[in-house]
Amino acid sequence: MSNIIQLLERMGQDAALQNQDAKAREILASDVAAELKSSLLVNDAEALHEQLDICPDVVAFLLPAEDEQKEDENNENEEQEQANAVNQ
Repeated sequence: MSNIIQLLERMGQDAALQNQDAKAREILASDVAAELKSSLLVNDAEALHEQLDICPDVVAFLLPAEDEQKEDENNENEEQEQANAVNQ
């Protein structure tokens, strides 16, 4: 796994590897699996993603808790309404 990471790092850092021929030579000379090489050569990001078994991004949301005071006020209002309805 570290070989592919090192190769991707070199490809991102070395401006000379922006040329398609130079990039292909670097990929073919690298010590990575043949499936990874073929995915890199054809620029197949999805296949590379699957082969490296990359976990998807995790998204989390935090929601603030409701104030207890509002719930107490609502309960008091409901109790007053019920008391008023009974007294009528």
